[in-house]
This record gives sequence, structure tokens and C-alpha cells, in this order.
Amino acid sequence: MNEHRSPLILMIEDNLDDVEAVRRWLSRSETTYDFVGVRTINEAGQLIRERLPDLILLDLTLTESFGLDSLRQVQCITEVTPIVIFTGISDRSMAIRAVRSGVEDYILKSEVTRPEHLSRPIDLAIERNRRKSAEVSLLAVESQMDLARRIQCMLLPKPDESFANVQWRGRCEPADQAGGDFYDLMEIPNGGLAFVIADVSGHGLGPAMLMMETRAILRAMATVCHDPGTILTRANRIIYHDVQMKYFVTLFLGCLSVDRRTICYASAGHPGYLLGDNQAPISLESLDPPLGIVADKVYTTVQSPVSFESRTLLLFTDGIVDSISAEPTQQSFQFAVDQVSRHASEPIAKLIDFLFANVDLDDLERDDCTALLLRSTKSLASSASPRVRSVGLSN
Repeated sequence: MNEHRSPLILMIEDNLDDVEAVRRWLSRSETTYDFVGVRTINEAGQLIRERLPDLILLDLTLTESFGLDSLRQVQCITEVTPIVIFTGISDRSMAIRAVRSGVEDYILKSEVTRPEHLSRPIDLAIERNRRKSAEVSLLAVESQMDLARRIQCMLLPKPDESFANVQWRGRCEPADQAGGDFYDLMEIPNGGLAFVIADVSGHGLGPAMLMMETRAILRAMATVCHDPGTILTRANRIIYHDVQMKYFVTLFLGCLSVDRRTICYASAGHPGYLLGDNQAPISLESLDPPLGIVADKVYTTVQSPVSFESRTLLLFTDGIVDSISAEPTQQSFQFAVDQVSRHASEPIAKLIDFLFANVDLDDLERDDCTALLLRSTKSLASSASPRVRSVGLSN
């Protein structure tokens, strides 16, 4: 029922005196109704096709049909409209069979002596049907969300998937059944390793669908282009056109060279961090905006200022930071990085645990939380270049 209009009551009754009596009763009730009376089920079908009523009042003693046959005919026309029997047939057995057949109530004409004798069962029937419809819609959405969640899980890299000279671990904890965060890794034709972490604004089915679209776009483009900035530039045009600024995507896309020594990357409002044992974290970032905001934005490819050898790359979404501070700041980002950096020599599976230590997975208000770590298995680290910018470690 549309709460911004009066409920439409359709009465199927070939006794015009009874129709007028019901019209008068309803006009004197506290609820304001739109009321239409028709004499035949065929007329009712024509009206229902034009405008679905909120409730049907049905007499079981029509000239064209009798008893539960009338009910079955009406139910064939509409399965979603609640039906209240309003009849002169005082037959307990028929009343029970009618209720078992799905009617909301069975009212005897002789028992209606006040407006509320009609309006109360009508209002209750409409409200029950509204709640039932809402529950059905909710179950449908939950089913869609569950399907999206299962598809998303299938799209994440398999935990046992291996890549030459690289260890990796990822974890994604959506706030809803399906979320807008994702991470991905894939070997590309030139022998390099492409990797990405992304966060679609909002959470729910819409961001989940955009997340899957974004992943598909990036994967397709990475097979024919190995420049992260060019890939994001092209992806941004598609996403901007598709979402019309209803959503945006923060994203870090990197490419690890064949020899696993260098990282080139493009950042769409999403930083990364290079960690080394007993070394200050190195921030990998750019000033480029998230995808889906500026239609013709050209994204820049940046090369990491230091070698990836003997280092760990840390990527995470801001849901992790939200769990640390209600007002995410540079300090809260640094706190999250420092939590991991202090233990940079630990196995990367443990580093994921350190990062999620402050995340309450039972918090219904939290955001999606995702992290991806990559570690070089090369033995020698290159010296840092003058372009290194540190994110200071806390004591």
C-alpha cells in the first residue's frame, strides 16, 4: 500500500443496496478510503488491470458464481491483493475453507452495525499484506545479496594460488553479505604480476555490482596494456559513464616487474605502503582522484622509489582505519601502518592478523574491511633513492 494515498477498496457485489451500505460505513470510519464497487468478476478484472486495489471485498453469492468458486476466480486474477469475504452466508465450514484458501477475513453482513466492524478488519488485512510484501521483498534482496556474496568469493584469488618469487595474503570482510571492496592478482602476458585493491563507495548490492564490473574491466585491460595509469584512465571513462557520479571507486593498481624488483603503480585516491625490516614505511601515493568523478582524467603511472626486493607491500581499505578512529585522519592511517610495520619480519599471514586486530566483525555499523599484502622472496634489497618519502614510525 502506498502510504501517501488513500487505500483503494474494490467491492465485488451485485446487490447495489449492499454496495451503498458499505460505501456509507467506510465514509464514516476514521480511515479515508477510495471505494469502487463492481457487479461482476469480469468488471473487477478490468479494473485490477488498470489499477491494483489495496484490498478486495468479495461477496460469495454473485449471480455469475457462488461460494468458493467466486474466490478462486478472483485469486486467478490477482495473487497479491488481500481478499476479505463480505457475505450473508453464515456457514462456518465455508468460512474455514475460505481462510485456508488465503482470505484475510470472513465478515457476515448481518454483524456489521458500526463503521469499525468493517474498517478494522480491512485496515488489519492491508497492514498484514503490506508487511508480508515487505518481508518477501527483503527475502528477495537477501537472496540477491547472498548470490552476489558467493560470486564475489568465487572471484577473489584462491588462497593457495602461487606466483613466482612472491608471497601474498589477502582478506576481505564485507559489512553486508556483499560488499564494495575487492582485491585481485593476475599474471600478465609480459610475465609481470598485476595486483589491485579497491573500495567502491557505499555498501550493499549496488556497490557490489560495481565492484564486479570494475574487476572485469581491469582484468580485461591488463591483458592488453601493462601501464597502470593508462588502464585506470580507460577504466575511469567507462565507470564515469556507467555510474553517472552515483558511486566512485578508490583504487590502487600496481604491476610488479618480471624480475620482481620494481613496482610501477597508479593510485586513484588510494595509497600503498612498502615495509622493510627495521626500516621506516615508504608511502606510495598520488594526487589522482577516485574513479568515476572526473570524466576525462588522465591517471599517472609512478615507479616505486625503492626496489621491492626483501620488502612487503601493504594495501588496505579505509574500513580498517574506521575501526581505529571514528574520524579517519593521517594519524589513524599511520597507526594502522605502524601496527604492521613493527612486525615486518613476521610471516605475512600474521601481518594480516595485526591489521585486523582492531576490527570488530560483529559491528553492524562498520565499513567493508579489506587488505592485501605482497612480499618479495628475493634476498637482497636495493638501496633507497633520494626520492624516498617516509611515513614515520610511532614509538
